[in-house]
Amino acid sequence: MIQDLIKLGTSSFSSFITFFTWRDLLEIVALSAFFYHSALWLKKDRDKNVLPTFYGFLVLLLGTHVLQLTTLSSVLFICSPVIAMLFILMHEQTLQRNLISLKNISLPQEKPSDDWLSCIMRGTLSMLTHKKNMLILIEYTDSLSPYIQLTDTLNVPLTDGLLSLLLLRLYDPHQFCWITSTGILRGINAHFKASWHPDSYQTKNDWVDDAIAYTAKTDAVMLFVDGEHHLYSIALNGTITENITMEQARQLITKQIPYSAPPSQKGYRHGATQQKNLAHRSP
Repeated sequence: MIQDLIKLGTSSFSSFITFFTWRDLLEIVALSAFFYHSALWLKKDRDKNVLPTFYGFLVLLLGTHVLQLTTLSSVLFICSPVIAMLFILMHEQTLQRNLISLKNISLPQEKPSDDWLSCIMRGTLSMLTHKKNMLILIEYTDSLSPYIQLTDTLNVPLTDGLLSLLLLRLYDPHQFCWITSTGILRGINAHFKASWHPDSYQTKNDWVDDAIAYTAKTDAVMLFVDGEHHLYSIALNGTITENITMEQARQLITKQIPYSAPPSQKGYRHGATQQKNLAHRSP
């Protein structure tokens, strides 16, 4: 009985394989890849959930063909280019962001900082020491170059000494500092070309509107440091988390941007050095 089932299964599989030619398999792979990448592209839209509509159209197209509803199937097939254009129009903002203006960031030639996040946090501590506000834009994979106007362009690897010097001597608290997640300092005293507060933020809450808009459309993070109250605020995915500690801010950033401190730094927060022989210290 089992042998008969095995023979039947083998013959059925052989018949199934011989039914397809290599041209059929190539077409199936190409179409599958096209629909898969189209679905991934539609899934990235944070404004409209058009992916279920896309799946619904595919199911409807397949269902009319299986049920031999020839008229309806022909109409859907003929209208496919128009429907595809409607999906593009519904997905227009993400289309502009991913295919026109924004590009995936290629790693710079300079050697990036191995511990860029701790370097940023140490820089914020310097500003808190002098009771100064600070606003930092951390760029991840979505390039923000077309939307930012820089007063001082740098594009240099991030280091503690350089960041502290620039922040204390040249940084304008009414603008923001632009840093990438690869450890590159793009520039200081930056502002958005399209903004609710052009050129500068006059109050410590003016940055919120721009932060919500730009982090909702990109995977960037904005970090605000309140020099008066020594608290932090984070903007990511179009939401603001206010009045948190430095450690909480660090955790929120690492949830949005994958980050792993170098092995020698793990366990020692923000540049704190290891203290040895503590047991031998006199009281």
